[in-house]
Amino acid sequence: SFGDRREGTMRRCGRYSEKGRWEDAGEGFADFKSVYTFSDNPFTAGSARMAECSGERADSRAVWTPEIEERGSYAVYVSYKTLENSSDSAHYTVSHLGGSTEFIVNQQRGGGTWIYLGTFEFPAGTGCSVTLDNRGPEGSVVTADAVKIGGGMGKLERGGGTSGVASWEEGAHYWMQWAGADSTITRNWDTDYTNDFASRGLWTVMMREQKEIPLDLSLAFHTDAGLAQADTTIGTLAIYTLRCDGEREFSDGRDRIISRLLCDYVQTQVVQDIRADFDSTWSRRGLWDRSYSESRTTGVPAMILELLSHQNLADMKYALDPSFRFTVCRAVYKGILKTLSEYYGCNYMVQPLPVHAFSARLTGDGMIRLEWEPTPDPKEPTATSSGYTVYTRIDDGAFDSGVETDSTWIELPLEPGKLYSFKVEAWNAGGRSFPSETLSAGIARKPVGGKPVLVVNNFDRVSAPAWVDTPGYAGFDSRMDCGVPYIRDFSYIGENYEFDRTAEFIDNDYPGFGASHTDYAGKAVAGNTFDFPAVHGRTLMSLGYSFCSMSREAFCRLGETPDVLALDLICGKQGRTRIGRGAVPDRFEVFPVELQAAVRNFVASGKGVFVSGCNIASDGGRTAAGFASSVFGYSLATPDASPTGRIGEMEYSHTINPDIYCVENPDGLRTEGRNSGIWMYHPGTHFGAAVYHDSGRYRTIALSVPLETFLSESDRAGILAAALEYLSGEGSCPSGTTR
Repeated sequence: SFGDRREGTMRRCGRYSEKGRWEDAGEGFADFKSVYTFSDNPFTAGSARMAECSGERADSRAVWTPEIEERGSYAVYVSYKTLENSSDSAHYTVSHLGGSTEFIVNQQRGGGTWIYLGTFEFPAGTGCSVTLDNRGPEGSVVTADAVKIGGGMGKLERGGGTSGVASWEEGAHYWMQWAGADSTITRNWDTDYTNDFASRGLWTVMMREQKEIPLDLSLAFHTDAGLAQADTTIGTLAIYTLRCDGEREFSDGRDRIISRLLCDYVQTQVVQDIRADFDSTWSRRGLWDRSYSESRTTGVPAMILELLSHQNLADMKYALDPSFRFTVCRAVYKGILKTLSEYYGCNYMVQPLPVHAFSARLTGDGMIRLEWEPTPDPKEPTATSSGYTVYTRIDDGAFDSGVETDSTWIELPLEPGKLYSFKVEAWNAGGRSFPSETLSAGIARKPVGGKPVLVVNNFDRVSAPAWVDTPGYAGFDSRMDCGVPYIRDFSYIGENYEFDRTAEFIDNDYPGFGASHTDYAGKAVAGNTFDFPAVHGRTLMSLGYSFCSMSREAFCRLGETPDVLALDLICGKQGRTRIGRGAVPDRFEVFPVELQAAVRNFVASGKGVFVSGCNIASDGGRTAAGFASSVFGYSLATPDASPTGRIGEMEYSHTINPDIYCVENPDGLRTEGRNSGIWMYHPGTHFGAAVYHDSGRYRTIALSVPLETFLSESDRAGILAAALEYLSGEGSCPSGTTR
């Protein structure tokens, strides 16, 4: 999506080089214009190259070296030309920040379009590459055409110019042209609106019949319109088309009733899993036979899934919840899997869930011991783990390609002075789980205090934004709480501004009830990266402290008090969260009873605790409040202490941005008892931002702004340095007080 450099009209960015014997292979891809019209096809504007395969040892290579303007994660696509003697095992290697990853691509299919390899982290500059070599069966050839890094900007001219937005924000048929479809597919109707949805089936046919991609089925993932009263959801609809042009069969002879089978499996699984995890009354709508383009024209079994109503607040309370999205998408995947299993007459296995109870503990001999537990799926008995891949990141690098193990623990060496981070994926014959949370550890070259600091991640919340819901006034209010995306979110477009339930649709510029501003469209919203132990650990190591880390669950399961200097408890934006209409218990409490017990056990050994989080006083009932008062020496003064995003001269994230989740309304704290004092104040108030407490047996500091949200590393270091000095027994109060 960066600006490009051109020689004349031809784009010239990055380098292409060859080694060995390569020759012309005919036409191929070229980015030959800054702005494209619908008659242009970039896959007929350039040239491709080919090399004869040399058996098991390569003697020819083509190398694409991109020029990356800023570090980040980028999708990598390749294109090639399919010839009569193309290899079915072209060998690509992607060199990236985490190492190198190899791919085998069947070039007998899919020529003349983009083939996705994966998403990788690249550094700024020219330090990474994509390589194609000529390893493969003798008598066959490999072809080299183009490599695409990232999604790019929209390039098609409409109404006198381009859209000015990233390609992924545009309609499907604009992408189709950039991926090799000509105007016979993209321009069959008068309007872009009709072309966009009506060309998708033709695209599928082209991929299957012209490109020979062995597509099994097609699924169009939609949301529907519709309103319901109060807490009633609209629910889930599935659509198939039994006849196309009067025929009950696809061109390959298969009966179109398979589309109904697909609909039934997917809809059943989606509704069943939503009812199990979120709302037992979730509505299963119809199973329709209707003549819609996306279910009729694909040439393969197809369905349209209308998951829920984007117009109905009760539905959207769930739709904006990342955990709901995960459950739904996993259900769709399982429905597809069961359809294919029945059609092909084979068994299936569902990919595992992410591991849990993860811990990373220093062993005392320069090693780190990682332990975790597999997560059973009560809704799917086949989703068991066969093995695990452990990925490592060193300092500010990227994660490597991982090491595999069939055990639930592994020990790895650590080099002093380096920050190590780890994540685990479970796998089986069905696929891979989502990654675990990321834990970190490091051994300081000259450790302060002799023992490590234990960092415990108590921030696992993901959630929809806050909402208001009355008979006449309702909607989402990100100013109260913008929610917590899973890692990052791109679906947020701006603040909801129309809360009047009676406001009617006028046009797209004023769509009535539920309308939002669009000033944030296309921008990323930072969420819970599940990687904050590394942020805390980096600061600790800069101060000379060794550290290790573990999840809340692993900490609560410790049988004995760990031999550490102090506890750094990350609470982040954890906070009791209502799920949809409240049909299931609230989730993400800051201090659940098992954590309270574990912390009480820890401080009983005389060790200190530093806790930070924006809801550490306002969340929970009497039990949590009593715990905070008796163990940490604070109570709630106000749940809305300050909107300024500052404590003294220190700034923290308080508005939506792409870099770090925001803290809209941190708690204001007051002291409890004579053994507590206010260390920092929220500006212009008497509300504490940080409270210190000395019980006589142990010390604590509670900070109502998450440490990781402070924008300056030096500010984070200053806070943590003063806190650890106080926890170790130095002075009667932490150094420095702000007002």
